[in-house]
Amino acid sequence: MSKQLSGTATKALAVAAATPVALFAAYSAVSHLYYRRSNIATASEVYNRVTSDKNRMADPIAWDNYILAHAESNEQRYSLPPLVGLHVSVEDSDFEGMQTFVLNRRNLNDRAVVYLHGTCFVNQPTIYHWRFLDSLARRTRAEVVAPIYPLAPVHGHDEAFAAIEGLYRSMVEKYGADSVTLMGDASGAGIAASFCQLLPELGLPQPERLVLISPWVDASLSNPDVAAYEAADPMFALQGLRRIAHTWAKGLDINDPRVSPINGGVRMLRNVMVFTGTRELFHPDAVLFHQRVNAAGIHSELHVGSGLNANYPLYPIPEANRALEEIVSAVSMD
Repeated sequence: MSKQLSGTATKALAVAAATPVALFAAYSAVSHLYYRRSNIATASEVYNRVTSDKNRMADPIAWDNYILAHAESNEQRYSLPPLVGLHVSVEDSDFEGMQTFVLNRRNLNDRAVVYLHGTCFVNQPTIYHWRFLDSLARRTRAEVVAPIYPLAPVHGHDEAFAAIEGLYRSMVEKYGADSVTLMGDASGAGIAASFCQLLPELGLPQPERLVLISPWVDASLSNPDVAAYEAADPMFALQGLRRIAHTWAKGLDINDPRVSPINGGVRMLRNVMVFTGTRELFHPDAVLFHQRVNAAGIHSELHVGSGLNANYPLYPIPEANRALEEIVSAVSMD
């Protein structure tokens, strides 16, 4: 009897020991074979789904309350997230009344990156933005400038453009347009694209390159292909995005290129890079924007992250490393 119990116990222990291995194997198979991404990227999506504002976005009352709560907080001076752990120098300064962070300002700087953070026109930069910019600054000779530009609900596109214009002008005067990169993610990428379309009217030259990470280029999100991506997207809900887009437009037609650059001219653009994941609802319009730029005879590169979410180059996942390499190489190119 004792031998039989011993054998049963041994089998039970073997099954118990094998179960985590089997679960991990299944998890890896789903990540690599189905989603074609790393295990860490899959875990990141789970984390984003749990911590994101997607559920709040889908609830009109909760989302409106969230937006209104930022009317006061966005007017306060911004502080870097705790434990951000930057490796380069960072200066919290002001440029013409706009709080502006400058990373990696050194005598050997010979170029600049102006970075417009995303987060739906209403949130300030996250720790992921700062760690991405820190990595970018450490690996280039660029002065990296991140403005805390005016946000919704108090402010809109017009005030943001006015504030960004002065900063961009100063970087062009300091380094020359051929040594300036304009970059942004999500809503910030949309602002960057619209801003570049306005540069001829402002009498300013185009930056050497325009880097768009998961760009939100159509504020209306009316492309019929977008709805199919909403369920897969762990972070964004269409209803909430459309609501904040109208707030940002401040009475402007939502299809106007100043808020929907996909509807604007692209022939004036120069050296565009687009990064997009296949599990983000901005993906169809990001691809379409790239195609329109290419069709106009302007150089545009499309980098598609298979099975990845919005802003994937900013996250601590293996797939972000390759994207960062591409961006560093472009920024460093002479």
